[in-house]
Amino acid sequence: MTELEDLLQQRLLDRPSKALTMVVAAEAMVDGAVLDALFRLVYGGEDPLRWRVAWVLEKVSGERPSLVEGERCALMQLAMQTDIPDGMCRLLLGILHNLPDVNTLDVPFFNFLLDRMCDLQSPPGVQSLAMKLACRMSRVDPELYREFLCILRNMELDYYSAGVRAVVRHCLKNGK
Repeated sequence: MTELEDLLQQRLLDRPSKALTMVVAAEAMVDGAVLDALFRLVYGGEDPLRWRVAWVLEKVSGERPSLVEGERCALMQLAMQTDIPDGMCRLLLGILHNLPDVNTLDVPFFNFLLDRMCDLQSPPGVQSLAMKLACRMSRVDPELYREFLCILRNMELDYYSAGVRAVVRHCLKNGK
């Protein structure tokens, strides 16, 4: 681990807070070395640290998505790992949701999103973000988009939270 990574690790684990997250995100937006160190930590750090780093990266992607866009594929791969906790998955999907749409479809990631949005064991935040991302990704192909809307229409909404039901309604409303 580099000295910068050690310093970031200390700061993020010592006294985590929203204010600290915003400060580190601001530093990452102006210093590429900090951003690179954060990416190394999110891919290879321990779980409590990875969660906090992902939280910082979610803030960066919300403010300056272009800084994170080059890591899209690696972030998708990380989100699809089976041992990723639901909270970490939600943060990674939040980062990916903040990135601009692309004109290509990553089939394994799309299938992962479909699985997570329909999985009743997934938390509502993961289900909702997976659904929003799948909706955007499916628009690449009109036939795939129609199939996605068909999946939504056939969901048994009584089993899902109010938030997930709202996302379903929003996707269906925009699909007409």
